[in-house]
Parts: sequence; C-alpha cells; structure tokens
Amino acid sequence: MGEYRHRRVIMAISTLLILDWSLPAGLISGNSTLHYAQTMTFTTLVLAQLFNVFNARSDETSAFRSLFTNTWVWLAILLSLLLQAAVVYLPLLQSAFSTVPLHLTDWLLCTTVASVVLWGRELAKLVARLAKKR
Repeated sequence: MGEYRHRRVIMAISTLLILDWSLPAGLISGNSTLHYAQTMTFTTLVLAQLFNVFNARSDETSAFRSLFTNTWVWLAILLSLLLQAAVVYLPLLQSAFSTVPLHLTDWLLCTTVASVVLWGRELAKLVARLAKKR
C-alpha cells in the first residue's frame, strides 16, 4: 500500500473513531447528539488534513526540520483554523453546516486524534532513516 494511502486510511480511521465515540451508540458508547458528533467528526477531519500538510514537506526528513521557513503555509493553516472555528461558533454557519459549539476539551480531543497522521508518518520516516544508516 502506498504511503499516501496509509495516511488516508489513518485519517479515515481516526475520524470514524471520533464519530463513533461522539454518537450515543456504537463500539465506543458516547452520549451526545448527532449534531455534536457531526461537528466533532468534521473538526477532526479538517485538523487531520492540516496535520497532513506537514507530511507533504518531505518524504524523508522530519516535518519538524526547518518548521517555520514557509510563512504562506502557516498563514493558510491559520486561515483554515479560523474558518473551522467560524463554522463551529457562528450561528449562520452553524445552521448551514449543522454544527454545534465545541468545548476546549473537544478541540483537544479532535487535535490529539487528528495528529496521529503526523506522528505515524514521523515514526515511519524515523524507522526508514535508521534502516538506511544500517
């Protein structure tokens, strides 16, 4: 399976786990509404895509190497986060996207789960670099 496909599978699994956790019934029993589950799922997917931006920087070196050299990427990420927050908190956009406000702990959970795509790729790159040195 190609590296890009691995990342898509990781993002899909992460997003589906948040969906399942957020719904009242499922493998991981949650206790919230459908709109809450949709908001959590959408937020996790958006954040996973943003974390994946860092994976695209290099197939071999760490995403954390020279992390702040591209101002445009950081501005695009900031704009994306602001737009996501608008969808979650502005009533007009809440109505259009069927979202509900999230608490800080919700954002932290979404961020943690979404970041798996970055940490998984970083681990794979580290293993590849160590194997290359052998």
